[in-house]
Amino acid sequence: MNHKFTPISTTRKEYSENGFAIIDNFLPVEEYKKMVKIYKGGKFEKVDIVREERYKLWETLEDKRFPSSDEIYEANFWSSNEVVNNEYYKNLFETRIRPLFVKLDTDIGVFRHQATRVKKNGKNFIRCHYDDYMGYTGYILFLTELDWKYDWGGQLQISTKEGVSTVFPEPNRLILINHSMRMAHWVNPVTRWAKEDRDNINGFCIKSSQELPDTWVGDRDDYAIY
Repeated sequence: MNHKFTPISTTRKEYSENGFAIIDNFLPVEEYKKMVKIYKGGKFEKVDIVREERYKLWETLEDKRFPSSDEIYEANFWSSNEVVNNEYYKNLFETRIRPLFVKLDTDIGVFRHQATRVKKNGKNFIRCHYDDYMGYTGYILFLTELDWKYDWGGQLQISTKEGVSTVFPEPNRLILINHSMRMAHWVNPVTRWAKEDRDNINGFCIKSSQELPDTWVGDRDDYAIY
């Protein structure tokens, strides 16, 4: 797992044309190991989300393989505000991740960060959804330790104009997502025979002139804003 440089021109092209860009071996090895240790030591709480009306907005979609309007959106995972409020991660984000977004876009505001764990029990999942209401851009930093197997589940599925792209939760993989392109995506359950949980930190960004959206404020406290 060697740290390597990815030209920003390559990242920008993938981000603008495909809607997302993948940067593997993102962090220097020692920084990554320390972040994984912080993540593993965090206190996680279960999160259950149910949105009965969410898919009614999808009635105009022509692809019938997406959820129908009478279905209920659900997500079930574990989250930790302890991890994203850790000073080491805050500094890592400000020095490693935010500068990437600044290079991609000049109108970067604050981010809403969340540590998300999908456990290896086959019972956690995140159904098909859009995230444009959370922010116009965002990221996912995977904090797994093993090379992910095909049948472990936990893949991020992204619906693009070219079809559905499958992204494995590989160690030290960063994904930049252009939510303004409004791509439906979901996370497959992690199987009980997987050798580890699917661990990641994800964040959403609003424009510098935008006020905090209502969706960022609620009865949950498993996130951090900075």
